[in-house]
Amino acid sequence: MKRLSRKVDVSLCSEILEIDLRPETGFWREGSMAVPEERTAPEAATPEKPKGKGKKWIVLVAAAVLVAAAGGVLAWKFLLAPGTGDPQEAKAETAVTVPLEPFIVNLFQDEGVRYLKLSLEIDVVGCDKPCVDEHMPKIRDHLIILLSSKQYDEVASIEGKMRLREEILYRLNRVLGEGKTKGVYFTDFVVQ
Repeated sequence: MKRLSRKVDVSLCSEILEIDLRPETGFWREGSMAVPEERTAPEAATPEKPKGKGKKWIVLVAAAVLVAAAGGVLAWKFLLAPGTGDPQEAKAETAVTVPLEPFIVNLFQDEGVRYLKLSLEIDVVGCDKPCVDEHMPKIRDHLIILLSSKQYDEVASIEGKMRLREEILYRLNRVLGEGKTKGVYFTDFVVQ
């Protein structure tokens, strides 16, 4: 058994035991009846622990838990929370994919006649399908002029198609507004 150096009340099965375990007494006391206790040398020589160390740990652990909880709440609110912010901003940032009618143009050639059939879809931000439909005559005009100015050699290679995609993106942003067109996707590309 461990020795304690002060009186302790212990509740066991609705009985209250008063135990005096001071090293100089050497007895267990239960009510008025004394029971001798056998002493051993190592137990009698145990030094007392300094008071308050356990309370410091409890306070430190509680503070750490509070800081972690506060950090978690702030992270959720500002970084991870879905649907935060202005609903108009969320609508403006959502890209809408709009298909365009196919383009069939003559390629610019010195000898012979070559045709280009191109179908594409565009990703627009801050503008929906009715907005794109409003600008459709300007869009088609700009793209027909661009496509008909190309030669077969310019559009036959992969690099040429990538360059054409960038030029189409530039032209669409001039018509719809800077930064509104985010992507151009070829859905049909035939050269004859």
